[in-house]
Amino acid sequence: GVESRILHGVSGLTWGLDGAVLDPLGQRIRWVWKTWAWETAIDQIRAECGGDPERLRNYRPRARHQHTPRLVDVLLRAEVMVYEPLWTLIPSNKAMLPVLWSLFPNHPYLLNTAFELDDALRGSGYVAKPIVGRGGCNIALVDASDQLLEVTGGQFDQRDTIYQELCPLPRIDDLNVQLCTFSVAGVYAAACARVDRSLVITGASDVMPLRVVDDDHFRLFA
Repeated sequence: GVESRILHGVSGLTWGLDGAVLDPLGQRIRWVWKTWAWETAIDQIRAECGGDPERLRNYRPRARHQHTPRLVDVLLRAEVMVYEPLWTLIPSNKAMLPVLWSLFPNHPYLLNTAFELDDALRGSGYVAKPIVGRGGCNIALVDASDQLLEVTGGQFDQRDTIYQELCPLPRIDDLNVQLCTFSVAGVYAAACARVDRSLVITGASDVMPLRVVDDDHFRLFA
């Protein structure tokens, strides 16, 4: 029941008389579900604004500007709700993983992770990952014998890299299985299972259907 439409980039956006950003049909943009990672969007915003440091420094999220609307005017606009909060830039950046390991070494919910490859990681086997990536891009898995198990290409090869202890996914029926969970407003909201014959789950990996049942279903077999 919510009217929506797909926009490709910011071409065709205009300013309303009240300073709102309007879509190509003249409708006010109130909510955005973006398909870009925040890091990619921020790179684009830097490119838009980097040529004029004074304008970027004086940017105000509610102000109407002289130029046509840019990405920054949509995603960082105070009255536009973006359905992936900006704060997710922090936990989605893998540079926090070596920091967490240094704070909580050997924690059961963490894997040994470092900014530099060391003997401990070589001994366990390791995964090299860009600190900012998406969809399983630019991942390399190396075992304890220094044999390359899997490698993927992608657009994040220029990013800084972290090295994480190798911990293969569970393998069921010749498929590697990754469980993904989602939260909304800090509360568990959904789950999905992604599978692939490859050791790396990517954007092309299958999403398996899940059946959600009541707690009473499990009590019958307890």
